[in-house]
Amino acid sequence: MPFLLPLFFQDALGWSPVQAGAIVLTLFVGNLVIKPATTPLLVRWGFRRVLIASTAGAVLSMVLAAFIAPLTPIAFVVVLLVFSGMTRSTGFTAYNTIAFADVPAEEMTAANTLASTVQQIAAGLGVAVGAVALRFGEPLAAWTGLQEPAGAYRIAFVLIAVLALGSVVEAVRLSPAAGDNIRPPRRRVSAPSAPR
Repeated sequence: MPFLLPLFFQDALGWSPVQAGAIVLTLFVGNLVIKPATTPLLVRWGFRRVLIASTAGAVLSMVLAAFIAPLTPIAFVVVLLVFSGMTRSTGFTAYNTIAFADVPAEEMTAANTLASTVQQIAAGLGVAVGAVALRFGEPLAAWTGLQEPAGAYRIAFVLIAVLALGSVVEAVRLSPAAGDNIRPPRRRVSAPSAPR
């Protein structure tokens, strides 16, 4: 999304690089806003529920991005991008945390190195997938009659959303107890004692 959105705003909607960059920053505002709430969400709902909700929300935001048009209100675009950033950030945090759930303490350094390397490869792969989806979207846009400048981008967003559905399926298949060994216990609120 951070790769395709600035291109979409500039190439398809005709925005300036400054306008496109300013709007895309709201995606990262969503990332930051949700961070303090991520741990409480995981404590309250568990990894499985949080991953289902966050990945489904990310898929929804990708599909909705396909419907952004030149006359779409900027407020809607900002809300959509903040929502997208929140769902993606929550999912990344949950995945990055649960990845270490079953790693013994003596292997944690090697596991952390491996996880960091895989994240960098995945980021590069994500950009490549976005570029391929956009390239694939061009002939599909012509074939389906979406020959407007935004047509290829609309198809690319939908294709990426379809790919992201795999994450939703995997989250649904996850055990409800997944990650419970690293999940902090919920605090129990004791009932107020009766006055004596």
